[in-house]
Amino acid sequence: MVTFEDYERHLHARHLVPQTVRHTMRNLRAFMQWRGDDDWRGVTLDDLTGWHDALSRDGTSANTRCRKVWDVKRFMKWLHQHRAILVNPAANLQPLHKSKPLPRGVLTPSQINTLILAPSTATPEGLRDRAIFELLYSSGLRAGELCKLTLYDLDAPKRIVCIKQGKGRKDRLVPVGHVALEWLALYIKDARPQFAAKARPGFAATRLFLTAHGAELTPQRLLVIVRRHARQAQLPASTTPHSLRHACATGMLRGGASIRHVQEMLGHTSILTTQIYTHVVKDDLKRIHKQTAPSERRTKTDAPAFTFTNWRPRKQKRPRKTRG
Repeated sequence: MVTFEDYERHLHARHLVPQTVRHTMRNLRAFMQWRGDDDWRGVTLDDLTGWHDALSRDGTSANTRCRKVWDVKRFMKWLHQHRAILVNPAANLQPLHKSKPLPRGVLTPSQINTLILAPSTATPEGLRDRAIFELLYSSGLRAGELCKLTLYDLDAPKRIVCIKQGKGRKDRLVPVGHVALEWLALYIKDARPQFAAKARPGFAATRLFLTAHGAELTPQRLLVIVRRHARQAQLPASTTPHSLRHACATGMLRGGASIRHVQEMLGHTSILTTQIYTHVVKDDLKRIHKQTAPSERRTKTDAPAFTFTNWRPRKQKRPRKTRG
């Protein structure tokens, strides 16, 4: 008989990220607990739609609801493929469309500059934070990708950084600007040795960014660092490391980069994801339209001069009288 453990091994065999596997199994157990029955053979289409409605009443976001129901739908399809159930109840489930809201924590160029200048470079911690902000703003890395960087992933002469096992277990090379490289060189030379000296015995401090106690920097700790500097700089509370990633992509689009190049740099599988993250303000859109739209690039002589001297309104027909 097929069990949860079999499906979990199947997900690991697909080389999914461990966090994705944990979330998937948690959603399946949550559905089973809500249904109140451990027998998957009794699942119906009404159960799936009912769970979706229950999540909606609980205030769960649309994207989270779609993900939870989609995990159950894929599990039911897997059960049917392995002949654990005779009929797939989710086969006729209508596609659940995710909402596409604008990114949160969007900062203006002046706010980004304020955030980058917030750390005090007179201290080792401040020098590290400045190097982190410069790298995030220059290369648009994710928080998890930055924390996993090692000293060997940075190739300063070629001005690139190697991202290994990023989102979706994909590797890619990302360019780094000369300003970020200069701050990284200062951090590696002056600040990082002080952090590495405090590492516990036997700890191979190969990570590029370390905490003040010589431990590895985690995404949670990075979020605390960004929000502390954002609070001191009186920036919005929604500021996160992803705000610098979004600012990098938006700045590249404003500078004339193609969305395909931005997609490759950010490591997005779909270009639709890049369109969501690279939100362009209306003023930029108006400027680009004025410069590139075919109708705006025509000369005045290209447009015919219309005259309406002989134009007369059309007379309306009177309704016919019916004979009584």
